[in-house]
Amino acid sequence: MERCQPRDRRYRRQLLTAALVYVGVLFASVYLLRTVAAEWPAALRALLALAPLLPVGLMARAMVAGIRDSDEFQRQLQLEAAAVAGLVIGLGYFSLALLAKAGLLTLDPVATAVWVFPGLCLAFGLAKYWLGRSYHE
Repeated sequence: MERCQPRDRRYRRQLLTAALVYVGVLFASVYLLRTVAAEWPAALRALLALAPLLPVGLMARAMVAGIRDSDEFQRQLQLEAAAVAGLVIGLGYFSLALLAKAGLLTLDPVATAVWVFPGLCLAFGLAKYWLGRSYHE
């Protein structure tokens, strides 16, 4: 088993920190929007609703830095995982839309849209794990 490189530890630390901040900001944002912020001006409510984007941006920055610091094999693996994730999520949501259009499924467009980015992230992680295993067999 290979040892964790300092760049990998830095990437994981930055990503985990940003993810934890995201969870905190998201819960605080939703709580405030459902309670006290209902009476706030629309501009302030919009800023509060968009507040989780800041830690998501920090996660994206950590991911890009992690890819930049990777060797060619890891970059190839990440590219393939991103392609697989995009295709899986894209086809999945397209399938849901076709089923909804046929009247076989009822979708809440806002709830559906909220799950696109987390779905991509999850699919990317699973694809990277799966593709990485196929290279090591």
